[in-house]
Amino acid sequence: RFDDFMMRMNFQRSNYDNCVYILKRDDEVFLYLLLYVNDILLASSSMDQIDRLKAMLSFEFEMKELGKAKRILGMDINKNRSKGKLFLSQQGYIKKVVEKFRMHESKPVSTPLGQHDNLSTKDAPNSDEERERMRLIPYSNGMGSIMYYMVCSRPDLAYVVNMVSRFMTNPRPKHWGALKWVFRYLNDSLSSSLKFKRKMKSEEPIKGYTNSNFAGNISTRKSLFAYVFTFFGTVVSWRSVLQLVLALSTTEAEFIALTKAVKEAR
Repeated sequence: RFDDFMMRMNFQRSNYDNCVYILKRDDEVFLYLLLYVNDILLASSSMDQIDRLKAMLSFEFEMKELGKAKRILGMDINKNRSKGKLFLSQQGYIKKVVEKFRMHESKPVSTPLGQHDNLSTKDAPNSDEERERMRLIPYSNGMGSIMYYMVCSRPDLAYVVNMVSRFMTNPRPKHWGALKWVFRYLNDSLSSSLKFKRKMKSEEPIKGYTNSNFAGNISTRKSLFAYVFTFFGTVVSWRSVLQLVLALSTTEAEFIALTKAVKEAR
């Protein structure tokens, strides 16, 4: 029903995200509408466009006006209009999760993963007693929490999430220690955020970076690749994951990483 209504209002549905609707005129974007279940976020350079759409939505659906966007889906939105800056963070959400896992008074660390955490599937529990003890530890719950941060606003967690999530089905105390290290890092970087700013004419709109770690997985010898893209200086797309094929050289691993990055750029 909602989709039919938006089509009648001459909106186009994004080809890249079905929850994003765009109002265009002569290839110029006038308004964005983002829908998530029953939450709606509107963005436009014209308040008249926003007010007009809100009036039409209120006529068609039961709605509650929540004012200017300050928080959505656990993400805090802070604006500084005079300086043309917008900050996106999950400080409140991360703080609650760190407290839930009783890591809010832990000793802070400055890196998301320690150098000593050379994790492997060989570290899996080797006794029934150890497996039973690990079943009582909320490893999967903690992994799901930090994975949400990484997806939304923390590209600095991409590598460590890829690393510690490999052991969700059969973790060992060493893996749990690495996950607690991540919580210590989060506790020390609660205020970290993505900063968006007004575009500058001299800046290139989109930049991309990619790299690979040849045979970085000590268990399977598969290589890790990663890429990150910025839009006028702000990170907007990031990924860190194992390659599906087994690269036979550093050059091959780099080419695979470059191919994945080019696909994302397109």
